[in-house]
Parts: sequence; structure tokens; C-alpha cells
Amino acid sequence: MKRLLGFLFVSLLFGSVAVGQTAVVTHDVNLRPDPSTNGVPLAKLAPGAKLELLESQPTKGFLHVKAEDGTEGWVWRNNVKTQTTVAAATVHHVGPASLYPDPNKTTGLADTLSSDDLTRTYTEHCPSHKTTCTYSQAHRNVPSAEHKHVYDEYNVPPSKRNKIDGEVDHFYPLCAGGSNKIENLWYQPAINMSNGENFGFHEKDKLETYICVQITNGKLDPKEAFDRMTQDWVKFYQDEGLDDVN
Repeated sequence: MKRLLGFLFVSLLFGSVAVGQTAVVTHDVNLRPDPSTNGVPLAKLAPGAKLELLESQPTKGFLHVKAEDGTEGWVWRNNVKTQTTVAAATVHHVGPASLYPDPNKTTGLADTLSSDDLTRTYTEHCPSHKTTCTYSQAHRNVPSAEHKHVYDEYNVPPSKRNKIDGEVDHFYPLCAGGSNKIENLWYQPAINMSNGENFGFHEKDKLETYICVQITNGKLDPKEAFDRMTQDWVKFYQDEGLDDVN
């Protein structure tokens, strides 16, 4: 199996990244005592209020947070915008930075990491008037405005904004619970060479297919998939031997 040994050696010389996550309220939202609408709200938060994220992933659609006055609780995730501050520029990656999303723009985000959610059959929001569909088919929703935003923030020239040269990609795959939000979208070219190998979006598609098949077959925990993908998708791809699969 081919490896990027040179880049791995270089990466071991550098420090790790410290990532601190916060959130900003975008719409009036209740701070609740648990991840549900059952209890009496602890407080009502107005747009602009800053929150500290106590857990990186939502529970039943709610984020576990700490308000500015120190009160801990849960807020509905659609009413806040998460932010990630990268405290250092070096990352333990096996490949160069050009193979990965910009960590200041695309951190990776999941809407669910529940195997039950990802493997059940859906009957609503199915495309092409289908009566049943998969999780990804029922949840794919990236407006054209978000595509343009990604192209713009990744400085993609107009001549490259097509499916031949590259694509606006879910960093953590939709079929594994990835979010349609901007924090999970990046531009990935079709050709992205490193050390004689291509790591473009077609190669990453192989990894995404592998991940979702493994989750469906009960052989991979979505939480593990999320961690491995967002920490170093190239290493994940190589560790599973997909760089040797045509």
C-alpha cells in the first residue's frame, strides 16, 4: 500500500491544534434544562448572545452549552451558529494542507451520529416522488446560494465551477449524518496530486461510500467515522486500503 511517509515524518515534528468551539445566538432561543421542549426554560437568549459549547455534537437537535452568566443548558441548534477558533496552524496530517479543507472555514459538522437514524427507511422529503428513500436522499438540501458561498470563500475561478473540475463537497458525508450547513461544505478539486497520487473528490467519494456501507452493515460506529474523517480523511482513506482499489 502506498503511503505518504515523507509527509507523515514532517507532521510528527509539529505541535497539535487546539480547537475551541463557541456559538452565537442567531434567533431568539430558549435555554433549556435538558435536550427537549418538556421542561420550563432556564432563560431566553437574544440574538448576539455568546455561548460556550460543552459538547461538539447535538443531542436530539439540541446543543449542550454554557451561557455568559455561567448557566448550563441546551439550545435548539438551528437558532445558533457554531464557530471554531483554531489556536495553531499545524495539524497532524499525513498529507499537505492542500488535500484538506481550510480549518478556519470548514471544520466538519454532523446533524446525527445515530446508527438508527442512518439506517432506517424514510418516507418524507424523498426525491423524484419516491415513496421511500435513504437518509441522505431525504436530507440532501444545499441551496445554490451555499454553493456560491463555498466557491467564493475557496476562491474558485468561474471557469472551474463545474462538476468536471471539482465539486462543493460535504466534508463529513451526508450518508453518514453530515450536515448541509456551511461548516461542513468545502470545495474539492477532481485533480489534487500529492507524492504521485491523486486525492481529488472521486477518491474521497470512495471513502464516503465505504464509510456508509460499513455503518449500514453495523461494522462502523458513526462517531468513530466522524472523528477519523474530520481528523485526517487521507489517512482514513489509506488505512482502509482504498488507495489500492481502482
